[in-house]
Amino acid sequence: MIRQFRLLLALALAAPVLLAGTAVAQETPPTPPPAAPAQGPANTPDGRPPLELSLQDVVTRALENNVDIAVERFNPQFSEENVRELQGFYEPLLYSTLLSNSRTDPARNVFAGAEAVDTSTYTYDFGALKELQSGGRLRVDFTNSRTSTNSVFSTFNPSFGSNFNAQLTQPLLRGFRIDPTRYQIRVARNNRQISEVQFRQTVVNTVANVRSLYNDLLYAIDNLEAQRQSLALARRLLEENQIRVRVGTMAPLDVVAAESEVASREETVILAEAAVLEAEDAIKRSVFPESDPVTWASRIVPTDRPTAEPIAVDTDAAVRNALEKRTDLFAARKNLENADSAVELANNQELPQIDLVASYGTTGIGGTQIEREDGFGGAIIRTVPGGYGDALGNVFGRDFPTWTFGFNISYPIFNRSADAAEARAELSREQSRATLRRLEMLVTAEVRSAARAVETNLKRVESTRAARVLQERRLDAEEKRFAAGMSTNFFVTQAQRDLSLAQVAELRAIADYRNSLVNFERVQEAGGGVSFAASSGGGGAATSRNTGNQGGGGNSGGQNQQP
Repeated sequence: MIRQFRLLLALALAAPVLLAGTAVAQETPPTPPPAAPAQGPANTPDGRPPLELSLQDVVTRALENNVDIAVERFNPQFSEENVRELQGFYEPLLYSTLLSNSRTDPARNVFAGAEAVDTSTYTYDFGALKELQSGGRLRVDFTNSRTSTNSVFSTFNPSFGSNFNAQLTQPLLRGFRIDPTRYQIRVARNNRQISEVQFRQTVVNTVANVRSLYNDLLYAIDNLEAQRQSLALARRLLEENQIRVRVGTMAPLDVVAAESEVASREETVILAEAAVLEAEDAIKRSVFPESDPVTWASRIVPTDRPTAEPIAVDTDAAVRNALEKRTDLFAARKNLENADSAVELANNQELPQIDLVASYGTTGIGGTQIEREDGFGGAIIRTVPGGYGDALGNVFGRDFPTWTFGFNISYPIFNRSADAAEARAELSREQSRATLRRLEMLVTAEVRSAARAVETNLKRVESTRAARVLQERRLDAEEKRFAAGMSTNFFVTQAQRDLSLAQVAELRAIADYRNSLVNFERVQEAGGGVSFAASSGGGGAATSRNTGNQGGGGNSGGQNQQP
């Protein structure tokens, strides 16, 4: 009789608490909401200044400030300058020579013209050189000189000499269609396009990465809220047990298990709080241009809440789109074009060297003409005025022309070096083709895997949501049974723990589903990014980022870091 009275008294005292606990269990939302965003300039509850960011804000900041994009942005410019540098080979080259020379020679024979022959010469030459894109070379020279001397044998004193000469050298076989310079320009142009698509690849991967980081931050915040709710349930159970101990319906030893569960769930809250900070830092590193103490001290408050609505995926269309637009496939095709150019150059270098050589020139002379007695070293009879204009008149009047036309021919007997170079170029091209085929297979498999991950993660969202609802009902039933004395503290604790795991599994499935959609879009445009695959169990997906162990009770609710 006394035992029944104590039981009724304990139930009367604990009724308000038990009813409140039942209401909490019944009103648990399907997906725990994140902490309410801070309004205005007020600090967040942890004392850090808030920074509200939407998903579009994160993407925009990443495109403007991401340090990886800032580094890769220079590569297309480098490639453009490489092309310009090589194209400079075909720019005309102008040159000139201006010299003044004075020379005194002793008389070595009777024909020296003087005991000491003094000669002064002024030279002013001009010319131009142009490499032709047909492999040839055009050179034009215009040379001029003025000479004065005291030799009695000089007919003109001072004398002016001018020469004009144009020379063309044009390969007819080897070096006609392609040569090393034109090959390098082709490769440089292809490399410039490769650099541009690689920069686009960096942009696409960066955008996909920050979108996934945003989803991870939402998961970390939701996970923290779920762990706090789990801790609240454990504390409520501890309070109920303490009430039962005070009224004598429970042994004090049974409270130890509840206290242990509270301590364990406090640890999961600590880990979840650290995971939120890690997720915030990952976003900060991606969207801010430099390390700033104020930035690192702020708290990112996401303002968007992406849903987990079903989205249909067309795998075959996605594969076709990826094979057409993927940046790494574009780069592989350009590398194959480079290999084709290398084979073309190697084949051309095996041909005989046959160069057409043609030149045309004229010469002229002018100056003050001296007439002497006996016509050879005698006294000066008279002088005929003249100058530089006479020399120019001879040149451009083509009074004294000179022309040359012919061929230069050479061919090595065995030509082993060219044969080896051609064989090596052929092997390199075949390797590039095999690499392209392998990459197409990998891209197809990656797109199919990404599409399958979307479908799998959507199924995980549905199954984990159903599991969470069932765990809520189980906990509600177990608490009612415990209040009626039909269950034990152990079963209530186990039900709370299982509910926490189910909530975290649902949150992880939702985050993985969002990330798989991001990855499905990315793999159709760019390679070399982060893949998000579906997990086969354990309440979490294996991704490339690690946000800490966030499962309930320190169990398998978090992410596994992949190499």
